[in-house]
Amino acid sequence: MPKVSLPSNVEAERSVLGAMLLSANACNIAIASLTEDSFSDVDPRNKIIFHAMENLSQHEQIIDPQTVTNELINTNLLSAAGDSSYLLELMNSVINPENVEHYVGIVKDQQVLREFLLELQDIQKDYAEGKISDIGDFLANSQQTLTAITNRRSVGGFRKGGEIAKEVKLKIIAEAKRSNRSLTGVDTGFRGLNKLTHGWQAGDLIVLAARPSVGKTAFALNLAVNAASYKGEPVAFFSGEMDSTLVMKRILSSISRVSLSGNETLTDRDLGKIALAVSEVERMNLYIDDKPNPKLGDIIAKSIKLKNSEPNLCAIFIDYINIIHTEKTFESRSLEVAEITSSLKELARTLKIPVIALAQVNRDADKNENGVPSMANLKDSGSIEQDADIIMLMYRKDYYDNQGKRIVKGQSAYEQKMDAQVEKAKQAGPNKDSGSVTTISVTKNRNGQTGKVSLMFSKAIQHFDNFSLEAEDEERRLNGEEGYPSDEE
Repeated sequence: MPKVSLPSNVEAERSVLGAMLLSANACNIAIASLTEDSFSDVDPRNKIIFHAMENLSQHEQIIDPQTVTNELINTNLLSAAGDSSYLLELMNSVINPENVEHYVGIVKDQQVLREFLLELQDIQKDYAEGKISDIGDFLANSQQTLTAITNRRSVGGFRKGGEIAKEVKLKIIAEAKRSNRSLTGVDTGFRGLNKLTHGWQAGDLIVLAARPSVGKTAFALNLAVNAASYKGEPVAFFSGEMDSTLVMKRILSSISRVSLSGNETLTDRDLGKIALAVSEVERMNLYIDDKPNPKLGDIIAKSIKLKNSEPNLCAIFIDYINIIHTEKTFESRSLEVAEITSSLKELARTLKIPVIALAQVNRDADKNENGVPSMANLKDSGSIEQDADIIMLMYRKDYYDNQGKRIVKGQSAYEQKMDAQVEKAKQAGPNKDSGSVTTISVTKNRNGQTGKVSLMFSKAIQHFDNFSLEAEDEERRLNGEEGYPSDEE
């Protein structure tokens, strides 16, 4: 029997992979229905990428361009998979990821046909080599094998119960991983913060304060990206000190995990990761206004205008209160700040969305024990404490250590555990001098609980991350909260 080229549909394979990179629902459908062998050998990159996605799924990890890239890097298969540029090509080829079931069906049909033809070749080979001792057994076994292959093809809209159960299991795991079971507002992107706040609530004024250079702008940008990624709803970011290109540089660095400080040489791999980050930002509805020294009236007018054009606007970020000015004349700066905070609170209530405003902590915080700030250190006005629904104060021990001002001693066992996790992450990553523990103290929460949330801050890439669930559970017990639900609950 002459050798026949085995059937495949590479374009359908690429459509499936592209949809999986764009949609969690597409991932659930494809992983429940396909295996690595569903992909042909015509383009080996497709099989390698799907294998990486399967590994992520088995470890209950989110599947997105960045996690797939990291998985391929960790297994030394990124080059074999076509580098980040091929992942970007896969995403750009997809018009609507919701059509994934159609392409999954094509890929499965091609797999069944390949296996059917290969089995026919094996049957003919056995005949040609005289391996038939009993014709009845030979025909029965051949028919049974071919029938088993054809039964793998879904016909008439029926799906096997096991396949559906696998898809439902993946959806349940994805929902549980979000840790958003008590989320009633906009996702902060950080489990511990969500537990304390239940997300940013409509109508709330949230103030994030810290000393200069602690990382409040970086954290606010992380929060803004998380909010924009949550449901794909619009987010506004007012940047009064930094122009939009520098803001975007920080965002791309955080998403891609590539340092863009300007002191490094970027590799082709780095450029590919940045391209993926650009593609991710393009899918967000993130609006940035970088007018310097903003006026309160302009911020309010622009916010109302954006809300009118984007009714689903879900959050406004303002960087930062202390550089905003008004058209009025006040006897003191503290009275002007009082006007600003009360107006921002009114803006949040009028638009029915959360407003997250940054603020500075004054130098008196340096005199506190270990430099840990308190609400009394909020610069310019006590009205911030009065008007804000939530006040978060940021603290980084290494902010003082690096300035030689103070070496903090007497750490608790919990704090030592945090430092150990940071050190481990620093040694494993490319930026070995950039990791630190950042504490977010929710010191006021009008409608919820106060407490502390520790995050890992990688300064070189402007990225904040959660610690392990075990460490967070211990922190929540210190906050007087119940632990995270176990797998049995």
